[in-house]
Amino acid sequence: MAASEAASHWLFASFESARRNSSAVVAFDLNSLSPVVEIGRKEVFGADVEAAIPPTKLAWLAGHSLLLAAGSHSGPAGMVGDIRLWDVRASSTVPVWEVREKEDCFADVTASDSLSALFKVGAASGEVFMADLRRLSGNGTSVDPWVCIGDRQRAGAATASRRKDGNNCRIECYRNWVFVARDAYVEVWTQVEITSEAGEKKVMRKNWVGNGPSMVTADGEEKAKIVSWAFGGSRMALARVDQRSIEVWDSASGAISGNR
Repeated sequence: MAASEAASHWLFASFESARRNSSAVVAFDLNSLSPVVEIGRKEVFGADVEAAIPPTKLAWLAGHSLLLAAGSHSGPAGMVGDIRLWDVRASSTVPVWEVREKEDCFADVTASDSLSALFKVGAASGEVFMADLRRLSGNGTSVDPWVCIGDRQRAGAATASRRKDGNNCRIECYRNWVFVARDAYVEVWTQVEITSEAGEKKVMRKNWVGNGPSMVTADGEEKAKIVSWAFGGSRMALARVDQRSIEVWDSASGAISGNR
């Protein structure tokens, strides 16, 4: 069995030592639940704890045979994050691409097989950024791969003023859609084709998913923060803080239902 085919039957998990001076990703076989390979072990013996930031976001890109592993750390100097892409067929010690983020570090990051891209929400700006997987070089440590598909001027101003507009934002790819949760609301980005005299090009466009049920507080009626979500078929399920129901959105009918 080829390595890329075998990896589709693996479960990836991130681990950090008790002393927080080492971290690694471990692949487990789904059938036996036995560890198969350790990926990207990082160890720190000095004061540079940022060198061993454990991945908190893992995503397997079957179409590209790549594993996305990303993690961030917030300290006195601000937020710092690492994003790495691993080709498990080639090496478990050296990523095929990596970048250290300091300017508008990601609040959350995800990857899309069908769109061949990485997407992130900036922790400072709250804007959505896209990086084309086909244009990433072998060494991305000194290259900024991101293109802002949101408001570029707002992103630049927020980063310069060190705001934290992206706190609590989540981002996830499903099929050809990119979903962003902003506290209580969800927006969706889709790829559309624009035809002009120069030819056709594809761009990302944003839409709001809609309004879910509200909760009544002492300050009036407001939406509850989204704490978890899942996708399957044509549906998206949302769980909100302090709510005993689950919202189910169906893209086919545009309907919403609450299931206890």
